[in-house]
Amino acid sequence: MDELTYFLEKIAVPLIAAFIGAVLAFRYQRTLELKRDKRVIIQTLMIYRNVGAEELDWIKALNAIDVVFSGDKEVRRLFHKFLSEIRPPAYNSYAWIETFYEMVFEMAKCSDYGTLSMQDIREYYSPEALKIHYPNLNDPKKPTPPPEDSVPPSVD
Repeated sequence: MDELTYFLEKIAVPLIAAFIGAVLAFRYQRTLELKRDKRVIIQTLMIYRNVGAEELDWIKALNAIDVVFSGDKEVRRLFHKFLSEIRPPAYNSYAWIETFYEMVFEMAKCSDYGTLSMQDIREYYSPEALKIHYPNLNDPKKPTPPPEDSVPPSVD
């Protein structure tokens, strides 16, 4: 009996505790990284929401949504609705702008930005000097459409 007690106290219990600690640390780290990735995407979309496809980082953030928000069905639904609305001829209705705002709002709800309101998302600073950096920028409330050859074809 003493050998069994020794084995349990000195070998088995520390090994099990180390294993449980490692698993919990791994899960915590993964959750922390996922939250950080979500915040980075939201921040990028908010920073460039008035210039949109003119900015490469904005495009990269959009392309990461399916991966980073894979567990958030409503975000993904709105994202795919947004993608369908940016294809011609639906693009010209500008419905995609409101879908974009709804998508960012939903992203905020499932991240650490729970107090971000639709008004916060819709309002942004867009000075006239911005046209120097983005010469193709038209109306700041209606970002420039992407070139026809850069938009993937509709999947029907």
